[in-house]
Amino acid sequence: METGKKINHLALWPALALLAVLIGFGVFKTEALGSLLTTILYGMANSFGWFFCLFTIIAIILTFVLAFSKIGSIKIGGPDATPDYKTWNWITMSLCGGIGTGLLFWAMGEPMYHFMTPPVAAGVEGGSRGAAIFSISQTMWQWSIPQYCLYTICAVAFALTAYNAKKPLAFGPVLDSAIGKKSKGLETFVHALSIFTMCGAVACSMGVGLMQIGAGLANLFGLNPSPVVWLVIAAIITAVFTLSCVSGIGSGLKKMSSFTTIAFICILIYVVLFGPSGFCAKLGVESVAALLDHPLERTAILNTMAETDSWAADWEIQYWASFIVYAPIIGMFLSRMAKGRTLRQFILVNVLAPSIFCIVWIAVFGGVAINMQVSGTFDIWNAVSANGMEATIFYILGSFPLGKVLIVVFLIAICTSFSTLADPMAAACATMSVHNLSVNDEAPKPIKILIGVIMGTIAFLLVASGGIGSVKGMWVIIGFPIAFVQVVVIISAFRNGAKAVKSETFALPEEK
Repeated sequence: METGKKINHLALWPALALLAVLIGFGVFKTEALGSLLTTILYGMANSFGWFFCLFTIIAIILTFVLAFSKIGSIKIGGPDATPDYKTWNWITMSLCGGIGTGLLFWAMGEPMYHFMTPPVAAGVEGGSRGAAIFSISQTMWQWSIPQYCLYTICAVAFALTAYNAKKPLAFGPVLDSAIGKKSKGLETFVHALSIFTMCGAVACSMGVGLMQIGAGLANLFGLNPSPVVWLVIAAIITAVFTLSCVSGIGSGLKKMSSFTTIAFICILIYVVLFGPSGFCAKLGVESVAALLDHPLERTAILNTMAETDSWAADWEIQYWASFIVYAPIIGMFLSRMAKGRTLRQFILVNVLAPSIFCIVWIAVFGGVAINMQVSGTFDIWNAVSANGMEATIFYILGSFPLGKVLIVVFLIAICTSFSTLADPMAAACATMSVHNLSVNDEAPKPIKILIGVIMGTIAFLLVASGGIGSVKGMWVIIGFPIAFVQVVVIISAFRNGAKAVKSETFALPEEK
């Protein structure tokens, strides 16, 4: 251990012990755990789904209040601060840090589910024109502004605390500024809870990636997915993101995010050129218009007076809960790119730049999927129902010219995209495992490696044991307490913002 960097034993080891218990249940009691978590998922969604929807709406509103109030003029790091990262690197790290494997996996699959089985609240018939517009617009919304608002409002709190107040990059100073007094016990509890949730959350995301990569290898080489195949894939991906994490944000992550974004853009352009671009453009524009007409309504689709409709629990509530789980830690990561920007610039770029990309991506890939379904080119819905989305997506990509090449590029993008999520999450967990790190400090390499190996191990065990489906309920269960942590973080953002307007320590750039 490096000099002056002591392990936070009370945060690290209890979290790892709890993860070990969860792994044990997942391996030896897979069906029982899956049944329990599914029951809890639907029970909590029915009783508290409104809470997650309301919380997300409030977070969206408060994020833009911060941006367009006087607080938005604050320069993070002080009037003389200069950015540590170029705008391109900042945008690519923000984009990739929030995507992981989710957008790649669901950009084609999710619109198809909403198209064929829309919620009662949508008021449209499955497979209809109205369902097509609803499906694309709803998927656009769920992967764009709400997600990045939840992340960014947390990033503001950490940025002001670390760069302007010159406090360590940790929950402690943020919590202290919110509640008005120091609470070491609360800080340790939040760190332990965050380490546990992040290791589990990243493992879930990686598990989806393992399934998708396994299906891609089966499509290319006839190599049927098996525990051995998943183990090899998990080992390779874990090595990639752990090495990137050890090299630091300014080296490994910056380069990998840039490469991944370029790969995304190339795939997108290729599909636009050789796909049904006219259909995608028309459906995409109509979907954006429908979304702009009712954005907040799309944030709160519940099963009021439709108790048997499980759509909200299966999709929206689960998404909001998962984003809430990620938000404080991704916020901690994003705050490291805030220096030298005004708060308004930081918020708008962090929210709008990745959101615009995600909206375009879904318009194109979701449009391709729906076009193939309605034109009779390929029965995607039947294939998804029979083989799962992880296999179906490669049938779709394979239908394009040079489809095998496109699949190879797509597989590489999955690996690097997940790594750009896992890298900062492992770094953040490592940071919380060590006492008193500042914003410019890197956690000790052995801790980063330990966290990375744990994440990869959990992901492999989840997939190999068949337990990946059982983690659906984890988002809602864990998201509930994390939401209250995020409330405290948001209070800190506003309290430090108010101080920034009045204090020389937090001086506005035009006042100096």
